[in-house]
Amino acid sequence: MVLLWGLLLLCLSALHTQLRLPLAQASEQQRLSLDKIVNLKDLKGDGEVASALPGAGPALPDAKLSDTWEETYGPTPPFPSTPEGIKNDESPEDTARAGAGNCHGEEPAGEVLSSEEDGEDEDNQSCDITWKKSQRLASGLMKFSIHLLREVQQENDRSNVILSPLSIALALSHLALGAANQTEKHLLEVMHLESVPCLQHLLSALRRRLAEATLSLASRVYLQKGLEVKEKFLEDSEKFYGAKPVSLSGSSEDDLEAINQWVKEATNGQIPTFLQQLPGNTVMLLLNAIHFHGFWRNKFDAAFTSPDVFHLDDDFVVSVEMMKAQRYSLSWFSLESHDVQVAKFPFKGNVSFVVIVPNQYSWNATHVLESFPYIQLCRLFPEEVPTTVKIPKMKLDYQLELNNVLSQMGLQELFTNPNLQKISDESLFVSSIQHQSSLELKEDGVEGSAATSVVISRSLSAFNLDRPFLFIIFEEEMGIPLFIGSVQNPNPNAAPQLKEPRRSPAAKDDKEYPMPK
Repeated sequence: MVLLWGLLLLCLSALHTQLRLPLAQASEQQRLSLDKIVNLKDLKGDGEVASALPGAGPALPDAKLSDTWEETYGPTPPFPSTPEGIKNDESPEDTARAGAGNCHGEEPAGEVLSSEEDGEDEDNQSCDITWKKSQRLASGLMKFSIHLLREVQQENDRSNVILSPLSIALALSHLALGAANQTEKHLLEVMHLESVPCLQHLLSALRRRLAEATLSLASRVYLQKGLEVKEKFLEDSEKFYGAKPVSLSGSSEDDLEAINQWVKEATNGQIPTFLQQLPGNTVMLLLNAIHFHGFWRNKFDAAFTSPDVFHLDDDFVVSVEMMKAQRYSLSWFSLESHDVQVAKFPFKGNVSFVVIVPNQYSWNATHVLESFPYIQLCRLFPEEVPTTVKIPKMKLDYQLELNNVLSQMGLQELFTNPNLQKISDESLFVSSIQHQSSLELKEDGVEGSAATSVVISRSLSAFNLDRPFLFIIFEEEMGIPLFIGSVQNPNPNAAPQLKEPRRSPAAKDDKEYPMPK
């Protein structure tokens, strides 16, 4: 079973003072979801929000709990096993260029990824959701994911990294609804989505598609009373992101309690106290919560989990609890050009945990990210074969301020002088973007193993996650990256142990190294 969550906090502050207000401190997190908060602050200079003009915006409900996608649009029906609702405009050339999407090797069929707003986009052009459009979206999000992880890795290549590019992209796309001119252009370019037609319609359809039992999504917009927010932005926020506008009461204690209660419910109680205090001069909060709970299609038996070692590099190991299976049905291959092995661990449903592990204990993950053939990834996976598998149990938390990373990627203006005139005539800018996330891998939670017919070979292959590795969690039918990261140490609280010399130069077995004490 895998559990993933993360938090993204975007604070917008007063432009004329270049004010950098302290971030609200998040409480200790348990496993769960990905939240984005965009704090927009009055930039006219006095910290007071101008009174809204009569009729300037729609009447807003008082702060209360609600507004998951299902509450806004009703329950989401289960999706069939092939991507329906996509017009099949695919050509052989498109198939040759396809990326991680359509990993079942099937052509799209039927009707499913339709948006409630199909038939008109921002330019009143057709917004039918076609296969080409969905593949452009998947390809763009994959490029954004790799670019994002590469930039984060360059800042610190020795730490664990856990990101949800989908969550971050949804937050930036939501912000793009209120951006204009160069700011909007740069947001789309950094996400590699500038050439995707009907982008907001596609993202809306994608949200509804992913809103299944294993992936929970919820959104909300909080507004300070008196803030003059443009009605079009509020309407589009609800239409495309299911984010209902809710009025803050003006009482810090009451607003803090309401926001924390919403987060608690949106995250199934995993984050009972998200904020300790509201950032100063807050005039708007955009929240988005994502939680992924995946069950292995082929389960691991907890009876076989035992202490083992994870090789941090050529010199050090760390003790871990290693999940093990003797005949695990696994699709994997070696990529000699990159000196790595790649495997796909499927979950129930259409989501998979793809791992890239080096043949050596030490490697340059950034170099691998720059040249890895992600476009051909899906077609490189062979049929599953019975394999001896070792994968560490882990519970990892991660936190990073993304200002520098996003600036390096081309979004410097968000933090200086962005054009957010589609949100408000007030001057707003982003002061800080914080990302928090968590990854948990363990055996339990599987109700039963899927029956898979395999031919047992006389000698089984072996795949071991016993050294630093990269991972990507895909929604397979469209090839959407939900989470991406790098695991350098699955047990960071344990003290590393220096390896003892091998007994002989020819010895290569991990068991030749003593267990850490």
